[in-house]
Amino acid sequence: MLTNRLILSVLALFGALLFPSSIGAQSMTTDPVGFTSISLPANSDTLINPPFTRPVAYVGAIMNAAGSTITVSGTPWTTNQFVYMAPAQRNHYYALIGPASTTNPKEGHIYAVVSNSMNSLTVDTSQDNLVGIPANAQLLVIPNWTPATIFPASDANISFTPTTSSASYKTQLLIPDYAAPGINQGYATTYFFSNNVDGTVNNIGWRIVGDNTTSHDDDPLLPDGYMAVRNQNGAPALSLTALGSVLTKKLAVALDTSAASPSVLGQQQDNAVSMVRPIDVTLNNTGLTPDDGSFVATRPSTSNHLISGGDHLLVFSNSNVGFNKPPSAIYYYTTPGGWRSTKDPLNDHGNDIIPAGSALIVRKAPTSNGQSVYWTNSPTY
Repeated sequence: MLTNRLILSVLALFGALLFPSSIGAQSMTTDPVGFTSISLPANSDTLINPPFTRPVAYVGAIMNAAGSTITVSGTPWTTNQFVYMAPAQRNHYYALIGPASTTNPKEGHIYAVVSNSMNSLTVDTSQDNLVGIPANAQLLVIPNWTPATIFPASDANISFTPTTSSASYKTQLLIPDYAAPGINQGYATTYFFSNNVDGTVNNIGWRIVGDNTTSHDDDPLLPDGYMAVRNQNGAPALSLTALGSVLTKKLAVALDTSAASPSVLGQQQDNAVSMVRPIDVTLNNTGLTPDDGSFVATRPSTSNHLISGGDHLLVFSNSNVGFNKPPSAIYYYTTPGGWRSTKDPLNDHGNDIIPAGSALIVRKAPTSNGQSVYWTNSPTY
């Protein structure tokens, strides 16, 4: 459960008024900030994503974007200052494409930064491309959240419980398997915080189950993903205070689909995602809609059964305590009709609330080509 939302909203709006950003702004732009408090109960998974970004490292205007290179004016950077190189440089970064003075089909898209020169970024375009980004589009360079920036060592026994024996893990961070095909994908990576686990020495920090000694403090987390914080084996209920920058830009989230052939029934594809927004958002304001193809509508239903041919939105509630929790609500969209719930298919649910920081699964129907579509979420503040 998130608290302090009123304080957060005031901070966000106050900051936005005092420190507006512009298309040509440079890296001195100040971002509105806020915080939330998230309850992490004992004997339970709490599905979260910080509803903020880390402080923006650079804001400026794009001169050119082509291939896998984004170029800006001047020489604002040192070579490879955005490249991870511990211990001197412990951040991974991503580029967020902002608004432009002309049509910008890639507004809100994000790209992992691979390297940089004094005025250009090389970004990962293996899943997307830079085609259509106009000159003077805004560029933001932002560091990824990591296990150690969400749960720093100084917060041991405040927001998480360290582990001293691998026979009894305490707080774990479970990361969804974003690359797995199909539905009900499970988790790909499980972190725990070692406090000299199993009698080791000088072994403090975030580790991966199966490797007790390699540091994973700085592993980059997807900005639009989520994690399950699992408190178990006597780990008490604690609370996480999340502090960060309020994202005032659009965010475009890639939603994978699977290909359907004429002779084989296509498989649905789950996408584990979240909205990086510090306030509650109604279904109508999520940006998921048949209008732009981000959410495929199904036929109207008068029963409690799902109808094939459309997408479904699975929402998880942290008010329920337990491990491997099922979704608290499943929604689909009908035309005409709008948002419907599998628990109540007859009434409009467009004003149902998605709490800030919620974990979501967008279950996409199969498509003819199996290509990704993009869900663009805009701020409502």
